Amino acid sequence: MKREANMTLWSGVRFGAVAVAALAASACSNLPRPVSSMKEMQAASEQGNINLVPLTAANLPRAGSSHATFPAAFSQGPDFAFDRIGVGDRLQVRIWESGTPTVFTTAGSSDLGQSIVDETGQLYLPFVGAVHAAGMTIPQLRSAILGRLRTVVLRPQVDVREVEGRSRLITVQGDAAKTGVFPIERGRTRLSEVLAEIGPKSDSPDMLSVTVRRDGQSGTVRLSDIYQYPELDIPLRPGDSILLHTLVENVTVLGAAGVQGQVRISKRDFTLLDALGQARGLNPEAADPRAVFVMRQQSGSGAPLVYQVNFRQPEAIALAGRFDLRDGDAVLVSSAPWAQTRQVISAFAQGMASLRSAATIPLP
Repeated sequence: MKREANMTLWSGVRFGAVAVAALAASACSNLPRPVSSMKEMQAASEQGNINLVPLTAANLPRAGSSHATFPAAFSQGPDFAFDRIGVGDRLQVRIWESGTPTVFTTAGSSDLGQSIVDETGQLYLPFVGAVHAAGMTIPQLRSAILGRLRTVVLRPQVDVREVEGRSRLITVQGDAAKTGVFPIERGRTRLSEVLAEIGPKSDSPDMLSVTVRRDGQSGTVRLSDIYQYPELDIPLRPGDSILLHTLVENVTVLGAAGVQGQVRISKRDFTLLDALGQARGLNPEAADPRAVFVMRQQSGSGAPLVYQVNFRQPEAIALAGRFDLRDGDAVLVSSAPWAQTRQVISAFAQGMASLRSAATIPLP
């Protein structure tokens, strides 16, 4: 009786084993995968859903332009004459008198306080009248005031000092340690001088954009280009607005890579090899080196462009080092077919282990 029961149990075990094997075999092509396989990519390309292109030296995407530039008008003309008085400047005038009678004071000197150059460029002083100050230097204005005073004051002396140079202000905003409003003055007449003073906040000059707005025009370049190309170190003009902005660009890596997720683009010439390096390369236990894809959405509503890179070919490594990625690109690493088979075998082995355990349970 017990033998018959055991025979019945083992028949059930064998049936279960066959069932597990059949289920595993039927599920071989349906096991979950993080990204599409090579065959699925090819099928999608044949259906027109994507445009699949094997990457070669002939069709390697061209890198972007070497560097952007400012409008030509920004670099024209000499450095701004920061020593010239302009409209809105605030000046302090002090006058000394010799002899008697005195006009301004009985103590020998008089502080006339602060005066502002008006919209017409005139500076008004008592007993002097309006002096056209705009365009003059401080010494020239001092001489002009002295010439007027000599007709009413005995042996006058004049001291003129600038309190605030509002006619030559620029503004700085954005990712910098020091932002605000700055006057153009000695040591602060060119873009590079201002950038050195304000302390841009960026780990990579390649990923910091510098925008200059002037008279309704604007231009944006990278901080690293200003360091490298002298023509981008433009002379500043009153009213310039400088905006610093850190570029945040990412590439998404999915599939059988060392690490999945977003990879930050850390430099301008960020390549496929850089992205895979930051993602810890291909997973040696799962990746199909022949099926590494870069998916790039084309402008408009066209089908995405998908480059297929075959890392079994030695030259593919060199191509990957020259393949510049863009913000929003997706790097897809397909799983190898044998990795799918290994999952099937693993599932089958776990099922058999469960059945063996059941077979050892004694009958009541």
